[in-house]
Amino acid sequence: MGADPALVPRTTGELAAVLPDLSRFAVMQHLEVLTDAGLVLAERRGRHRYNHLNAAALRSFYERWVHRYADDLAAELTALGRHLRTEGTMQDERTTETPRVLRLENELRFAATPERVFRAMTEPEEILRWFPHTYGENRVKRIVFEHRVGGLQYEDWGDGRGHLYGQVLEWDPPYRYAVRSRLHAGTIMDTTNSLEPTADGAVLRSSRVIVGPITDEQERAIRFHGDLARFEDAIRRVVEGA
Repeated sequence: MGADPALVPRTTGELAAVLPDLSRFAVMQHLEVLTDAGLVLAERRGRHRYNHLNAAALRSFYERWVHRYADDLAAELTALGRHLRTEGTMQDERTTETPRVLRLENELRFAATPERVFRAMTEPEEILRWFPHTYGENRVKRIVFEHRVGGLQYEDWGDGRGHLYGQVLEWDPPYRYAVRSRLHAGTIMDTTNSLEPTADGAVLRSSRVIVGPITDEQERAIRFHGDLARFEDAIRRVVEGA
């Protein structure tokens, strides 16, 4: 079962191809408006521009304008649509699983320096202030984040026990770091966080790519815990001192 087509990043050409009533130029104009509004994030891969939905901006818009009673109905309709799209493709899941690819893209802005935001994202005691979730719960003695390429990020439960979050693939403070994680058997997640200074502080761009066999329930958990937009206010309180 593949990822939801609505969530897959598209090139400008691909978007123009599915909108025959609009010229390519018109599609480009619409994309520029959405990009300026922060609803679409543009990613360059060689000659191609890939357009991602900005989950943080969309969630802010949703929470501000969508009536809360519409939420349950929207969830039911989304689930029904997913069921209808995938019905008939899951006849023998007992023997065959098709890997899925999920992408989570966020762009968050803070009135704080890149150094301050980087510290909040990489220092264990700071992380727990905005992301107070652990696998071991009361068993956790400490959280370890080794600040070097090849370093490990994990929960220490004592006596060699614990839970490995991932391994550092890139380390360039205070502007960029990347971690590869194992979520469950056969499924990995690559996380890349980059920071740039702005006139008012810093912009954090976070990209997560998850690949492997993923059930709908696992996807919901990944999107809940992996979507930084859900934790934006908590991060802001930490880095801005609000």
